[in-house]
Amino acid sequence: MERPRKITVAVTNRTMVRAIFWLAVAVLGYKFIGMVSHVLTLIAAAVFVALALNPVVSAISRRLKVHSRIRATASAYLLVVAVLTLFFVLVIPPLVQQTRDFIRDVPQKVQNFQDQDNSLSRAVKRYDLDEKLNQAAKDFASNYGGFGSKLLDTGRRVVEALVSVLVVLVLAFMMLVEGPAWLETYFKVLPERKREHHRRLAHKIYRAVTAFVNGQVILAAVAGLFAFIALEIAGQVLNIPTNAAALAGIVAVFGIIPLFGNPIAASVVVLVSLLNSGALAVVMAIYFIVYFFIENHTFQPYIQSKLSELTPLTVFIAALIGIGFGGILGAIVAIPAASTVKIIIEDYVRRRRQVVGS
Repeated sequence: MERPRKITVAVTNRTMVRAIFWLAVAVLGYKFIGMVSHVLTLIAAAVFVALALNPVVSAISRRLKVHSRIRATASAYLLVVAVLTLFFVLVIPPLVQQTRDFIRDVPQKVQNFQDQDNSLSRAVKRYDLDEKLNQAAKDFASNYGGFGSKLLDTGRRVVEALVSVLVVLVLAFMMLVEGPAWLETYFKVLPERKREHHRRLAHKIYRAVTAFVNGQVILAAVAGLFAFIALEIAGQVLNIPTNAAALAGIVAVFGIIPLFGNPIAASVVVLVSLLNSGALAVVMAIYFIVYFFIENHTFQPYIQSKLSELTPLTVFIAALIGIGFGGILGAIVAIPAASTVKIIIEDYVRRRRQVVGS
């Protein structure tokens, strides 16, 4: 019986230096990405906006016979800015006013609750919580009575958000204007045998991303429309005034965010409804449960059926990574980015199999 042979692995100094070098590069790269993560998120968001607006720019160029891409892009941007301005004018002032009214009326609402004769109010009286409840309501109204003005006084975050939006819009505008020329330059420097393949791959990625964008926009618009109808009907039946347009706008905007947008929008609408009436809040909560159940089992799969067939697990992981990397913008960009990566990997694996098979 042979003795087991000893195997000696010799690691040269050169190998050690290489390992240390690549480890240092990985650490520095990780730190660099962490430092510029916000900038990378803005660039990715600009790519997302550019891809979303490119069909609109192309349609304007064709229908209005605008030969200048700059003019077509500017026309599309004017349309987007007009829609955003209309949305903020409709949504922000009413929500701020409703919130301030609710905060102001909290002490009176607490007093009305204490005057009621029910088991909960009797329990509050039994345990001598009346005074503490009144004081808490007064403190709440006193501390947050200036809601809206205080929010605007802390202008740092407002300015940062506006600057980020402006940067994304400017970058997207430049990408729309210069993007086609960049792509053509890239294709020209490729070897002729690879050029057509890369064109097809780029077109496939473009279709996948635009399919996602169009699908999310359609779903968000439909959700906003039905939320508006539901709020109008509920307000009329319960005889409760509601700002249906503003709340429907919130549903439409948050609906663009994959996975997490709908629950956030529903929570906001229910909470705002609660400021006016508990009955309205209950009705809207039931409505959202029913609507999102129907949406998830009917037209959502139909509209997004062309989204490169990402699995639910892949979508969820991509959204979580996007949120951790860039917040809400990251969540919006993450899924089309994952779709792009999937297409590239599938193309690479397919070509490797062809090489091995031949």
